[in-house]
Amino acid sequence: MLRTQHTLAYGMAASISLALSLLQQAHAAPADDPYAVFDSIPTPPSNLAAAQQATTTVTTDGGPALVAPACEAFTAKLTAAMRPSGSVAGIDMARASSDPAYAAQVQARMQGMSMADKMAMAQQMASAHSPSGASGNVAAFIAQQRSADSSAQQKIRELLDGALGAAGARHREVDAMLNGEAKSCPQDKTGWPLEACTRALGTKSIAQHRAIEAAALGSENQAFAQARAIALAQVNKGRDLFSGTRNSGDAAAPLAAWVLSYAQLLQGYGEAITLRAGFWSHAEASHYTGQVRPFIALSSDKAINWPLSGPPPLQTGL
Repeated sequence: MLRTQHTLAYGMAASISLALSLLQQAHAAPADDPYAVFDSIPTPPSNLAAAQQATTTVTTDGGPALVAPACEAFTAKLTAAMRPSGSVAGIDMARASSDPAYAAQVQARMQGMSMADKMAMAQQMASAHSPSGASGNVAAFIAQQRSADSSAQQKIRELLDGALGAAGARHREVDAMLNGEAKSCPQDKTGWPLEACTRALGTKSIAQHRAIEAAALGSENQAFAQARAIALAQVNKGRDLFSGTRNSGDAAAPLAAWVLSYAQLLQGYGEAITLRAGFWSHAEASHYTGQVRPFIALSSDKAINWPLSGPPPLQTGL
């Protein structure tokens, strides 16, 4: 009898722990079709004129920034698609996954429940996440894809890192050359290079960087198209399975997340290409701070300087 009581107590504790864990993870049915999201990944601009149209400057809490509205809109769509929907045991899964205060309220409510109510909620949540035939098929498919996914994503990164990195190296060469020339400029009484000389170098810098970026967009877009084709070849393998499981509760959620992981990878690189080209399409002035620094002027005291502070330098090839 004592062993039975211990077993029941252990089972109840485990079920409650499981319920809390499931609440935190909140894997519910996907809110949007991940394939539609994948198909809407923005294509990087093909030339500097298009890059100028694709980017704009905004003021944020962190200061002025260069943004690509289409990329921002896609990021919002991607975030929404990754957010779970529906409810389990009366819990709004979308809100629980995005609102820490709400999740804390639910957990506090659970702590105040009777043991019977806690067990009932845990059973409902566990039942919603139990491996049905549909979710078992999805799990098996994703497990089988691991090797192919690893290889595909490595190829995608190599293609895009290579294209962005090659242009980044040429940008650095120009910076090094012009900063070296600045040291040969005539100097004032304090030993600082004369503005007339550094201003001319700034004009030269913008022209040369624009030429590099204009030439790079062709190879970067080719790499992006190849990377997208690699990703599409993989995600297409799961298209029929997703269609068959989409209405099977949350069985399709891991498959949706798998598709969206490819979309997120491509989006990051596409945004990096767009923003770097956008910077050089907008830059029209420079100053000398010990280095020749081209910038986008926003007002008398605000500017967006090169290199950009984001995306990460690795993605912009710098």
